[in-house]
Amino acid sequence: MILQVVGYKNSGKTTLMQHIVKQAKALGLAVATVKHHGHQGEDIALQEANVDHMKHFNAGADQSIVQGNDYQQTVTRSTKQNLSEIINQSVTIDCQLILVEGFKQAAYPKIIVAREAAEMEELSQLTEVKYQLNWDTDPELQHFDQWLLKELEGLK
Repeated sequence: MILQVVGYKNSGKTTLMQHIVKQAKALGLAVATVKHHGHQGEDIALQEANVDHMKHFNAGADQSIVQGNDYQQTVTRSTKQNLSEIINQSVTIDCQLILVEGFKQAAYPKIIVAREAAEMEELSQLTEVKYQLNWDTDPELQHFDQWLLKELEGLK
């Protein structure tokens, strides 16, 4: 299942993503996440250049992978891709849930997150909206968790 969390800056997207990951992991699901860096004109900050795999990358490698005991990290040169390309080319684990923060215009099921009615109204025009979360009306996420559990139960 692919599920997007979308909203405007400081609407609580990352907080909700963390919550969903914890809920899915509690059910024993494998989860991958994808984050859209929505800051126009800025690129993402990479790890410090003094670590060996970044030395490889900064020397011109198109991809550099470092393997530790329990973690693997990859940095890849890539022109801007759409969400489907990222999922197809970069999600490399078998998982039941791919959670996406951002990519408002992509055509996957969405949870929209807003703090103001005008934002909620605007976001509700997006495609594939499955749930609308207003932090003011459900701050403890009780209604959301009931909905989420129903969605995730079928993935086990």
